[in-house]
Amino acid sequence: MDPSKFTVAPFVAGETASSFAAMFPEGARLEHTFAFETLNGALGAIERIVGDDVAAHINRQGTRWVVVFDGPADPTVPAKAAHEQLASRVSDLGGEDRGFSHMTMNVTKKES
Repeated sequence: MDPSKFTVAPFVAGETASSFAAMFPEGARLEHTFAFETLNGALGAIERIVGDDVAAHINRQGTRWVVVFDGPADPTVPAKAAHEQLASRVSDLGGEDRGFSHMTMNVTKKES
């Protein structure tokens, strides 16, 4: 890496606040993971599930396309039930259900 090709700029207050909010809102979340034989199946699942409060990322693992859906956890619905409901929406696309996991996102805001 050539340091002469980069510029150091001072931090501008508030410039990172919106990027964190766009990535993951603060609070308890559930990640739901599925593996698909075909890219078409994986993209079809993303098209069905992704919305205002659910994001997804996709990657290739061996011969499968792995999709992880990330959405807010509803404290009134057991995680297993929430996962089963989401899985029922993509089961016809041939996805292998790889389960779910809990995640908590905390954002620390530095105030001056």
